[in-house]
Amino acid sequence: MAKPLDPYRAKRDFTVSAEPKGKRCRPSAKARFVVQKHDARRLHYDLRLEHDGVLKSWAVTRGPSLVAGDKRLSVQTEDHPIEYLAWEGAIPKGQYGGGTMIVWDQGTWTPVGDVAEAMAKGHLEFVLDGARLGGRWHLIRMKGRGGEKKQTWLLIKAEDAFARAPGQPDILIEHLTSVISGRTNADMAEGRVIRADHAARAEIAKDRPRRPTQAKVKGARKAVLPPFVEPGLATLADAAPSGPNWLFEIKHDGYRLQARIDGGRVKLLTRSGLDWTSKFAPVATALKALNVDFR
Repeated sequence: MAKPLDPYRAKRDFTVSAEPKGKRCRPSAKARFVVQKHDARRLHYDLRLEHDGVLKSWAVTRGPSLVAGDKRLSVQTEDHPIEYLAWEGAIPKGQYGGGTMIVWDQGTWTPVGDVAEAMAKGHLEFVLDGARLGGRWHLIRMKGRGGEKKQTWLLIKAEDAFARAPGQPDILIEHLTSVISGRTNADMAEGRVIRADHAARAEIAKDRPRRPTQAKVKGARKAVLPPFVEPGLATLADAAPSGPNWLFEIKHDGYRLQARIDGGRVKLLTRSGLDWTSKFAPVATALKALNVDFR
C-alpha cells in the first residue's frame, strides 16, 4: 500500500541532497504552514499546509499576492515531510528541485470547513497567521486539461484587513530574506552563513559599549539573535493620532535607505538589508563628500 511520502522519496537521492527524508507525523495541536522561496529552474514560492501528518504542497509560480482577487497559478506537488517546515538549503544541481530554498514565511493555518471535503471539491478556504502573510485565502482547482499530470490551482487572497489594494507595495519585494536565518537565496547559493553586510555590522558591534548582561535582566533567557531584524513598517490609517506627545512629518512616496559611512566607504542599505549603493551612486558620492564617519 502506497504511503503519502513515497512519491517525495522516490524523486530524491538522499545520499546527495540534504533534504529531510522524513516520516509521517501525528497531527499537531495547531496546524502549521510554511512558504519557501525556491530558486530552482525557475524562481517560485512553495506553499505547504500541514494536514494529516504531512505537508500538502503547491508551487506558486509568481508567489502569493496580497491584492484581493489577484489569481496566482499554483501547481499541486507531492506531499512533503513535516521537517520541511523549517528546512532551507541548497539542493544540488541535477537533483529534483535543484537550487536554493529559504523559509520566506511560516506560522499556523486554520481551514474553513473540512479539509478532505474541500480538497475533493476543489475549493479550500483557509486563514493564515504567519510572520508576513495573514487573513483569509482560497485555493481553487482549475478544470483539468487532457494529458496533464499535475493538478493546477489558483491561490487567491480574500478581501479583508490583510489585503492590499492594487498599486500598493508588493510584499514579495518588501521581504527578500528568510524569516529564520536572515539569508537570501543568493547567500544560500554562495554557502554564506550570514550576509556580508551583516558580518560587517557584527564587526562594528564588537566595539560598542557593553549592555547589561543576560543575568542582570529579569526574565531574560539565552537565545541566538537573527542576523537581520526587519524594521517595523507603517500602518495605513484614516487619521493621524492626536495629542501633545505626537510629532508628524509629510513623506512623499519613495525609497528609504540606511546610510553607512565607515572610513570613507559608503553603503546604502534598504530596509530589507539589500546593498543598493550602485543603484543610488549620486547619493553615495554626495555622502562621501561630507567627509564624516558614522559608526
